[in-house]
Amino acid sequence: MKIAVFSHTPLKREAVKGAQCLPLTGLGAAKLEEYDAVLLIGSGSLDEETVLTAEESHALWHYVKRGGKLYAELIGAFDFPSSRLLGWKQDFRKSRRTLEKLRTTAANSCGLPPGSILEWDGAFALGFPVDAEVLLELGPFRDTHVSAEAEGVKVCPALSVRPLGEGLVAFAAFSLFGSAAAAPLRPYSRWASVVRGLAARTGIPFELWEPPVALSGEESAAEAAHKSAQWFLRSGMLPEADGSGGLYENIHSVTGEVSRDFRPDCHAHAALMFYLYGRYSGQEEWVRRSHALLEFLFQGGYQELDPSSPSYGFFKWYQFPDEQPYQMFTDDNAWVCLALLYLYRKTGVEEYKRRGLLVAEAMLATQHPTGLRHKLMLGPQLQELGRERAALELEPSLNPHFESIAHTAFIQAYLVTGDSAYLETAVKGSKELLRRRDEFWLMYSHTSGYGRFMLPLAYLQRFDDSGELGEGLKQVAEYLLAHKHSSGAVQEADNPDPDRFGLEDAGVFIHNGEGIADQLYTNNFLLMNVWEAWKSTGDESYKSWYRELAAFLCRIQLTSGDPRYDGGWMRAFALELGEYFGNNGDTGWGPYCMESGWTNAMIPVGLLLGLLDESIFD
Repeated sequence: MKIAVFSHTPLKREAVKGAQCLPLTGLGAAKLEEYDAVLLIGSGSLDEETVLTAEESHALWHYVKRGGKLYAELIGAFDFPSSRLLGWKQDFRKSRRTLEKLRTTAANSCGLPPGSILEWDGAFALGFPVDAEVLLELGPFRDTHVSAEAEGVKVCPALSVRPLGEGLVAFAAFSLFGSAAAAPLRPYSRWASVVRGLAARTGIPFELWEPPVALSGEESAAEAAHKSAQWFLRSGMLPEADGSGGLYENIHSVTGEVSRDFRPDCHAHAALMFYLYGRYSGQEEWVRRSHALLEFLFQGGYQELDPSSPSYGFFKWYQFPDEQPYQMFTDDNAWVCLALLYLYRKTGVEEYKRRGLLVAEAMLATQHPTGLRHKLMLGPQLQELGRERAALELEPSLNPHFESIAHTAFIQAYLVTGDSAYLETAVKGSKELLRRRDEFWLMYSHTSGYGRFMLPLAYLQRFDDSGELGEGLKQVAEYLLAHKHSSGAVQEADNPDPDRFGLEDAGVFIHNGEGIADQLYTNNFLLMNVWEAWKSTGDESYKSWYRELAAFLCRIQLTSGDPRYDGGWMRAFALELGEYFGNNGDTGWGPYCMESGWTNAMIPVGLLLGLLDESIFD
């Protein structure tokens, strides 16, 4: 079959193997009758439309009518001749995809369940079909896997086919074969089915390229930790290989670009991981990298060191330009406190102790009498109230996402100082949480919140003669195990706000049973927390659970020729599809986000604690 591909710019990948590739500017002079099929790939740029001249539309019309096969992508159809040729009429100039999704139609779903959701990245155009059969449609579908027909939801054709005389025309109103990047075609297995269906429907032997990322399938914790360490060196997350330039936050879910922001909590997570990996591997340079990350925070003014300020001791959330912190999240500060005090106990570095206790003291001074605390204090708010009034007047969050890591930081402060006030506050606050579970305010899922709750309960239950915390640990574990998948992962369940979409801090699932495992908020932290439950209780069921979860996380570690992905983990894994995919309603940390600290440091921390057979409370 002789095929010509006329493209606006050279293609990154082949749409059809062996096709002759030509510039689109040569279409007018081409002898179309020499080809069995012709592909036209327009520009994906939002600044220009690719349009056909009347003469080109006329020539293509007769080419198809006599039996030719035509595939066109992102070719403008504002005028009558091109719209009748392509089978669709364009309404507006192209847009860039944000939260829009694609959906297979009931008429021809390409071997997939009708309504199957797919994602891509790049340009698209809106319009309506003209005498064409629609295979994929575009719209504001909020569902995760399958979206049913919904009254009042405006959809537009995205991929359509129409017969014309003895030939056939297929049209794509979005960037597919002309896409600059392959990774955003998700889920890949569904795209492969769509492309096979398009080939069968048109007779053009389209082929989808090999996926740019794959799963390692590796179940060795030692190898996974090694690959993860290499990911930090090669992915671009470390501006300086020795850690002296700090650590970037993430690789963005949609753009795939490195987010060049600095967060103290991500530095704390990575410092923990680098230290543990250095000890396990015997490579002292990783311990030095751990220290360099923390020095970056110290030298960068991330911690408030003015004793006259009510925010004295707290860390900024990001690299906020003012001298004082503005947003002081409980969990972010607690993670830095935990890491500093744990590393002090292991290394004896006095600066870790000094700075870590400054955070612990600031948190204790602003802790509510219930043993809980407000999730977020703002600088002006704390200036106005002062520490004592802030502790009494700011409403506690009742969310283990924030509270439990604060209690864990207090445990570290107790282990360093022996001050029972820290331990008593952690015990009191954990009991308050248990008693008020019906009032929990959770963010992404109940599974993510309960997974956080395990960590302090595992240690504190030994200091509770009433048995309340020990029983609470069992109940929390029972809830999580009720949502444990056969793969070993805990899947997301009980979304507290399923209507939250298109905003930051949304879940990567909507309803129970969607089979999504979250490695940003749930399984990443849960690995360490289940390990700590085993170390604290000696209950073999926790050890078995830990091994299954560790094996799952090792298997879904990425392997790729692209250093941004090789050796890392993304946020959302679709358990039944066996690939990374999830609901894209979170605009900040979506399903394909690769968070440097929360995900790609904390998973190896959990693995390394097991390899070293140690506890963070040892």
